[in-house]
Amino acid sequence: MFVASGYIHAKATLAQYLIASAWRESIQTDQPISPWSWADTHPVAKLSIAGESYYVLAGASGRVLAFGPGHMSATPLPGESGNVVISGHRDTHFAVLEQVRVGDVIDVETTHQQMQYQVLETRIAHQSQMELTASGNEDLLTLITCYPFNGVDPNPELRFVVRAQLIKPNTG
Repeated sequence: MFVASGYIHAKATLAQYLIASAWRESIQTDQPISPWSWADTHPVAKLSIAGESYYVLAGASGRVLAFGPGHMSATPLPGESGNVVISGHRDTHFAVLEQVRVGDVIDVETTHQQMQYQVLETRIAHQSQMELTASGNEDLLTLITCYPFNGVDPNPELRFVVRAQLIKPNTG
């Protein structure tokens, strides 16, 4: 179990270096760039949470989440209006969510813009509560990971959810 856990952490850490390189190239070329030749994903955003940075990949399949947080494709992309939903593993990239508190600011960078979201709530939800991923009239960022953070069950029913609202620029 310990060896498998170490492998997962090493893979996730190494992947972030390759993804960072693809991200820089995406910004320069304004094209989606895969982080390795066989990848079926590419970076779509960069998150900064609690002093740590994470590259977000397109898609939220298990294969994508093994390498980094993933954007749920049925939701708006970061920078678009609506509820942007990103998920990640509790024991690698999204372990940081345990430190997030109401009022914290999460920075989001896309290839064309930078935004800030302020955390409105953190909560524990059942995996069946899909309304958390629905879009409404607000520009939200929803981050989801498995719960509890130190659990050993590979597929728990509970999720830890962080909801944040886009901070609008002051127009007056």
